[in-house]
Amino acid sequence: MASLNTLQETIGHYFADMSLLNRALRHASLNVDDDNEALEFLGDRVLGLAISQTLVARYPSEPEGALSRRLSQLVSGKTCAKVAKAWNIAAVLKTDSGIQNRTKLPDAILADACEAILGAVFLDAGFDKAYAVINTHWADLLDAQEDVPIDGKTALQEYLAKRGHDFPTYEIIEQSGAAHAPHFIVATKSALGTAQGEGQSRKKAEQAAALDLLIRLKKEYGE
Repeated sequence: MASLNTLQETIGHYFADMSLLNRALRHASLNVDDDNEALEFLGDRVLGLAISQTLVARYPSEPEGALSRRLSQLVSGKTCAKVAKAWNIAAVLKTDSGIQNRTKLPDAILADACEAILGAVFLDAGFDKAYAVINTHWADLLDAQEDVPIDGKTALQEYLAKRGHDFPTYEIIEQSGAAHAPHFIVATKSALGTAQGEGQSRKKAEQAAALDLLIRLKKEYGE
C-alpha cells in the first residue's frame, strides 16, 4: 500500500504537521468532524490565486476575459482530478466503505482531495511553498494551454448570436445522489434546438448540454 511518505515525495513537500495531511485525506463521506471540506475550500482559493499570478506574468497583455477563461480551465475539477491521479491520491484517501469499494473513485472526490492537500500545504508552510507545488504540478498543463479556451456555454452563445438568435436557457431536469456525490441532468433550449447534459454539478451539466447541442448544430448545418 502506498505510504504518506510516497505522496509527500510526489507532491514535493514534507509536512511539519502531519495532522494537516491526514485531515486532507479524510473525505466528507466519513461523516467525521475533521474531514477535508474546510481544507478543500481553502485550497481552491490558494490554487486560484497561484494560477492567477502565473497567468498574469505569462500573458501580461491579455484582457481579463481571456485570463478568466484560462483560469477556469486550469482550476477546474477535471484538471484537479488529473493532478490527483498523477499523485495517486486514491491509494491513501479515506472514504466510507461504499465509495472505497468502487473500482474507480469519482473525479469530483479526487479533485476535492487535491484541493484539500493544497490547502494543507498552505497552512503548513505558507503561500510561497503552496505556489511552488502548484507551479511544479501545473507546469505541463500551463504549457499545453496555447490558445485561450472557450467553454461550451460561451461557444454556444456565440454560435447563436452570430445567427441572430437569443442566448439559450438552462433548466435542471433531475437532481439525484448523495450530498457528497450529486448528479445533475440539465436541459438547454434554443431557437435552433435542445439538448441535455449530465454532470456532478449544475455547472458541469450545463456545459455538457451546451457542448452537445453545439456539436449537433454544427453537424446539422455542415460546419
